[in-house]
Amino acid sequence: MTTNANTKTKKYSPRVQSCILMSIAMSLHFGGYEFARSAALALFTSSGGITGFNHPSAYPLAIGCVTPTTLGLLYWYGTILKKNGPRKALQKTTSFVILVLFVGTTLIAGLSSLSLSSSGAPVAAAAASCMTKAIVALLFVFQNSYAHLIYTQQWSFLGSVMTPTEGTKWFTYIAGLSSIVCTITASCVSSIATAGYGSSSGGGSGGLTVLIFLTCVTLTASMICSDRAYQLSNEYGFDPSNEFQQKQKKKDDDDIGTTTKNESLLEKTKRMFQTSPILARLFGEVITFQALSTVLNVCFVRQLKESIIVDGNRAAFTGKFYAGVNGSACIMQFLVLPLLRKYMEPQWVYRFLPLLLMPLLSYSAFFVSSTTSGLWIAAIAFFVLKSADYSIRNIANEMVYQPLDFDARYLGKEVIGVFANRFGKSGTSMILTGLTSIFGFAVGSTRPLSQLAVGVGSVWSVCSIYLSKYVITNKQAEEQVRQRSSNSSKETDAVTAMATNDDDRVKED
Repeated sequence: MTTNANTKTKKYSPRVQSCILMSIAMSLHFGGYEFARSAALALFTSSGGITGFNHPSAYPLAIGCVTPTTLGLLYWYGTILKKNGPRKALQKTTSFVILVLFVGTTLIAGLSSLSLSSSGAPVAAAAASCMTKAIVALLFVFQNSYAHLIYTQQWSFLGSVMTPTEGTKWFTYIAGLSSIVCTITASCVSSIATAGYGSSSGGGSGGLTVLIFLTCVTLTASMICSDRAYQLSNEYGFDPSNEFQQKQKKKDDDDIGTTTKNESLLEKTKRMFQTSPILARLFGEVITFQALSTVLNVCFVRQLKESIIVDGNRAAFTGKFYAGVNGSACIMQFLVLPLLRKYMEPQWVYRFLPLLLMPLLSYSAFFVSSTTSGLWIAAIAFFVLKSADYSIRNIANEMVYQPLDFDARYLGKEVIGVFANRFGKSGTSMILTGLTSIFGFAVGSTRPLSQLAVGVGSVWSVCSIYLSKYVITNKQAEEQVRQRSSNSSKETDAVTAMATNDDDRVKED
């Protein structure tokens, strides 16, 4: 009985509980994001005239605005992290996202109703419609900017609390939990969006606004779980903030008697990339991968439009496609990767993925002739890329961050996960828009896009393989984490001893 009780206590130790809570928080965040993504896109592309934009350049222009918005959020996050530490940073950024989504959606719901009810007053209806469109555009850009800001912080906690060996074992299950929740919430989108919820016929947005309100609910639950995880880590002595506090104290001690200036975000990022060169190489891999993903996405959408003319059939194909992506990611995360974890070294992931994707890209660009076969090849290439990204590439990235120092795990990860990710997408989108508008690129055929994907894929392959040369093994990462923990414990003991000596001197005086 005693042995069983001890085993149970050990199984549900505070560290395990905190990891479970943060995993739940991340899955709730991703699940809610499925609601917000579908609703914001539907509002932005609505053909009803009240909330949507019909001009062909509206969508790429909005995606292009994601990068400056992301930079603003990233700068704000860096300021909070430096001033308050990681726990408050996650708490404040999540609260801000909830506030923006709630206020924006409330305004959209109210203005949409006002526009519909003011049909007898054209001026008032037009003013309400213009205000609604402006808020929808801002909300759409914000929705495309906030996801990485939150989930990279949640991964940073998990990567700091868990060892590389534990990460190799459990990261796939943690990612799999998020995939399951996303599949469940995504399957609910259609029924909620079409339910009406008080929307009037002819363009009401009731069901879509309900989806975004549900995102606020899931984000609130996510914030509660993540804060409880940090609370447990603080109470039981494994809080990642301890490393941050020790670093700040050491910096303050070094600054006594000297005149120093505060580092800007750009200066701090430059210093991090110099002290941790792996970050610069990871930055390049992320940008080129997202550029490839964007080109394949555009190619897939255009092939789909040419092959399936009926809107309903096209939407059904797209829904099945993304359901398949989530399903394959779940299978990989729960069944395949756990069997391979003993042999799963991060550097081999970066070498394997180019070998998997480049043959598909080349076949699509140079050997496909018919439109129907082109659709399936484009779909398969994009399917493999997204499935690999969700199931294995993101996990490999998290394993790369684990042995790095606090700044690299928290601020460096945000710079790469938020800025590089969104810059790769929005930058590529704007370039494709310019090429199409000015030079008529890929207007009559998607073959140039497929060929461009080969070129971008080649650049990404070089960056990925180059990165793999500098990624350390799991055994080396484990040793670095052990050394970091040992140094942190020594610094804590030294600070405690100094404080005790100071107290003794005060008592003697």
